[in-house]
Amino acid sequence: MPDFKAEVVRQVRALNLPSARELQIVEEISQHLEDFYQQEISRGATEQEAYGSTLGQLNQINVSQTALKAAVGRTAHEPLVAGKQSGSNLLNDLVQDVRYGLRVLLKNPGFTIAAVVALALGIGANSVIFSVVNAVLLRPLPFKDPQQLTMVWEEATHLGFPKDTPPPATFLDWRQQNTVFSGMSAMALKNFNLIGVGEPERLDGRKVSANLFDLLGVRPILGRTFSADEDKPGTRVAILSEGLWKRRFGSDQGIIGRAINLNGEIYTVVGVLPQTLDLPAGGENWHDQVWVPIAFSSEEAADRGNHYLGVIGRLKSGVSLQQSQAEMDTIAARLAKQYPESNARRGVVVVSLREQIVGDIKPALLVLLGAVGFVLLIACANVANLLLARAAVRQKEIALRLAVGANRSRLTRQFLAESILLALIGGAAGLGVALVGLNVVTRYVPNTVSLAGAISIDLPVLLFTAGIAILTGIFFGLVPAFQASHCNVNDTLKESARDAAAGVRGHRIRNALVVVEVAVSFTLLVGAGLLINSFMHLRNLDPGFRADHLLTMKVPLSRVKYPEQEKRTAFFDEVIRRVRALPGVDLAAVGNNLPLTYDGDSILISVEGVPEPPIDQHPDVIFRVVGPNYFSTMGIALVAGRDFTEHDNFQSSRVTVITEKTARYYWPGENPIGKRVRTGGPESPWEEVIGVAKDVRQNDFIKQPKMQMYMPYAQVADFPPNALVVRTRLDPLSLAAPVRNEIWAIDKDQPVSDIRSMDEIVSEAVARQRFSMLLLGIFAGLALVLAAVGIYGVMSYSVVQRTREIGIRMALGAQRADMLKMTVRQGLKLVLVGLTLGLAAAFILTRVMSTLLFGISATDPVTYVTISLILLAVAAAASYIPALRATKVDPMVALRYE
Repeated sequence: MPDFKAEVVRQVRALNLPSARELQIVEEISQHLEDFYQQEISRGATEQEAYGSTLGQLNQINVSQTALKAAVGRTAHEPLVAGKQSGSNLLNDLVQDVRYGLRVLLKNPGFTIAAVVALALGIGANSVIFSVVNAVLLRPLPFKDPQQLTMVWEEATHLGFPKDTPPPATFLDWRQQNTVFSGMSAMALKNFNLIGVGEPERLDGRKVSANLFDLLGVRPILGRTFSADEDKPGTRVAILSEGLWKRRFGSDQGIIGRAINLNGEIYTVVGVLPQTLDLPAGGENWHDQVWVPIAFSSEEAADRGNHYLGVIGRLKSGVSLQQSQAEMDTIAARLAKQYPESNARRGVVVVSLREQIVGDIKPALLVLLGAVGFVLLIACANVANLLLARAAVRQKEIALRLAVGANRSRLTRQFLAESILLALIGGAAGLGVALVGLNVVTRYVPNTVSLAGAISIDLPVLLFTAGIAILTGIFFGLVPAFQASHCNVNDTLKESARDAAAGVRGHRIRNALVVVEVAVSFTLLVGAGLLINSFMHLRNLDPGFRADHLLTMKVPLSRVKYPEQEKRTAFFDEVIRRVRALPGVDLAAVGNNLPLTYDGDSILISVEGVPEPPIDQHPDVIFRVVGPNYFSTMGIALVAGRDFTEHDNFQSSRVTVITEKTARYYWPGENPIGKRVRTGGPESPWEEVIGVAKDVRQNDFIKQPKMQMYMPYAQVADFPPNALVVRTRLDPLSLAAPVRNEIWAIDKDQPVSDIRSMDEIVSEAVARQRFSMLLLGIFAGLALVLAAVGIYGVMSYSVVQRTREIGIRMALGAQRADMLKMTVRQGLKLVLVGLTLGLAAAFILTRVMSTLLFGISATDPVTYVTISLILLAVAAAASYIPALRATKVDPMVALRYE
């Protein structure tokens, strides 16, 4: 391409402009001529014809100096000759705006990097949280018409179970008597021991009604689902998950019809379901891998005492959740009259399947979504301040363009194009931040969130990132664009360039942006401070046991292989003997349903000498079956009495250990040792209280412990132990392999699973609170850094603009300390105004966090005072550096400063 720059330089130098301005004009006109040359070539002109036309274009521009000035005033993007580009359209203007914007950004790398980093942090944080929100709250469930799917629970709030699992007979009544559901299905969690295919493995699974998969609209990827004929006792068919099929059976297409060994019984595989099927499991970390028919026996179908079912219903078309709730309330009232002993005071709760799957993470996600919006707002304020400063420096140039005829709307479009381009670059960088951040965030999403595995950067997230980048560019570009293109031409041209830049309106806007940054940062910091304080309260809670140096694992025995109590007892006795002999092991014991992994089964008890209360006022007591030395191994203190021993077996009298809360309820102010209780009906034997243990928290770490009792496993045939706990002197996980090998030495087909330290279990119990605290803390830290940068930028700019004023003050006798105080005071004034506004906002907005807090209120004064002091300290530091620079101004240099 020909070089037109030399001729342009010759003509522009005749204008006698400052060298910097002359260089800018040369580049603008040269770029215009190059664009014109390329357009001529694209229209089919030869290189010689295009060169001649371009020189003619330059000659038309340079008819006179006035014409050249007019051309400069219109900006590089307007037609330099009215008749020549009359066919220009909006797309051409946009392309030219983008080219010019890129040149401007490349010429100012410091400004560009600062703005892009701020935007990348803000947009990236938003993309991360939107990815989580999209996966958990917005993305449709992988079922047919998921909005019609519900979970149906019993309501037994008076017993401490606002959403309780119904018994089989109640479920069958619901299914038969309702008119609002097109179908209802029952399911029950069940573990399966898979043997005969490599190492033995414990699998999570369910017993389900045969119509469950048709009700959900889930189709198998291989084989079929259950038929109605298979939902009866004695049927041995199974459906596998896609993950299990691939992992244990190598994606074998011949799996259909194959026999597998589950819990010592032979099942025939009839289908494989897609991995997307992930149903709620009552807050447990549960991932279904196998399904079998629930197949109620006649005794089970009549059972109204064992509450263990989950129920899914599909609403009929046109039926609302409220209508279904109203009818189910009517059915519950009818059942309460018909079966007062089992159904009195028991209602029904109908919730959408989406709400059930999301669980209690929704409030935390909404708070975090608002928090990242605030971070983006602060980033926008920072970039807007940078653009205002740049626009102020270019004010005289813009005034000159306006004076010679440039169009104000065209200038505004140019500035907006630059800001949107900057935002898109920031959005692209933010996407990189999001990819890194998502890897961090997914590690801390609670395992109980069923859809956590679906979190990813997908098309909706990409569209969200692009959309938020464009909106951000418009948002932070509007004020600088409007101010730059609507300046007072006469006043600006009369002022020096720097005096114009220091206009009152510009200062007010920049100061207002800093105030907004401080206010928003304060609100975020208060929210983060409350969550951190709350989490510390939570971590300091006494769970009722010692979690340190404690290894846990699941060892569920097959009832087919170990049908008799004596066999099960002998197996666990041998396991304990072998494990205790391992180096580094202090104690070992067995039990079922370890704390913080499962609430435990509940039971009604009778107390000797105490009249039986009405059935609907009978409190539930959580019971656990444990072995000898369980309390000492778990580190559960016995406040009275003794632990179980090997002598507490079927041949000895029945005994029990209760918790402090149980003792206070049944024997207030009395010694419960020696008292007797009975579980079951009048035919059940009495059990003597031999000990009182400290209260232990159940599955929900935040809730107060319920009444509990413990029974020796050698005296309870129906609830065998399923877990082993080992107290060690070493790292607990270092003993996992030796302990497992000792179990396999006794029974090579016995699965050992869920090997974890108790510290890990406790950590998972507070995962939701840690997730909220960690992310909000990160976002608040980003906000604090961005606010500090904003304060620093405004104060630095103020010092530069007031250089002459500072020089005059110092020439008249002002001391350096006076200049330091004046500048720091100016910054702190802005911060105090922001703190005042932020205080009011925090008092209002933190109310929505009340459900996320534990142990403190949303108006905790210690948090508010601490955050205020931190923000003041950061603001003082951000103001001090520019203030220190102000004290080093040479009065003689400053008096000549323009």
